[in-house]
Parts: sequence; structure tokens; C-alpha cells
Amino acid sequence: MASAFAAGPWDGTYVYEQGLGKGAGGISLFVTHTLTIDGPQCRLKAEGYQTNERIRCNATVKGDRLEVSFQSFRDGSTVNRFGVKEYTINQPLFTLARKGDGIVTTWQGYNRNGIDTAGLPTFRKL
Repeated sequence: MASAFAAGPWDGTYVYEQGLGKGAGGISLFVTHTLTIDGPQCRLKAEGYQTNERIRCNATVKGDRLEVSFQSFRDGSTVNRFGVKEYTINQPLFTLARKGDGIVTTWQGYNRNGIDTAGLPTFRKL
């Protein structure tokens, strides 16, 4: 017998396109951060300029906010592919909150390798 679960209020896919400015030859550099929420579990993927990272995370709803915390890297390890421990288990990475029709991101421990130079540094739901 199959059970049906209602989707949580934050379930879905969110994207943050981090602009890093111009590189050699005037080429725009960026990293795309994709957050996928499925109940309390989530996945965070970062791809782009000198970046290729996959994180397993926990998503906790607290009122009108969603707190995202580190669980492990994709392979289950707590160190990245270079053997560096960037995060601790359950370390807060960032919090999402609804503001009007948009989402506000409060960055915490998540390493975005620099500051966004191209726009509002927040996620948007797809």
C-alpha cells in the first residue's frame, strides 16, 4: 500500500546564480548554486568557475524560515574532495525566508568563494 505525503511549504528547487565579475578577455564568471528540498532532506550543488561541489544537507522549517545545515558531502564524507574539512555536521549554512513574492537568504557558514558582484545574493524558486 502506497502512502501519499503532502509536499512541505519549502519543497522544490531553488537557484542562486552568483556573479563573480569579469575574467580574462572580459568573460563573465559565475557559479550556479542549486538547492533541492524534499522534506527535511536537501541537496546543494555548486557548479561554475573553478567550482564543482555537492553537499547533503538538512532543511528545518522554523516559522516562516527554512534553515539549511551541513550533513556531509555527496560521498558521505565530512571533508571535501581535497581532504579539507570546510564544515562541521549540523553547521548552519544559510537561512531562507519569504519576503513578499521573493526570498531573502541570510548567509551563515556556506562558503561561496567570494562576494556576488552581479546582483542580489539570494535564491529564487524554480
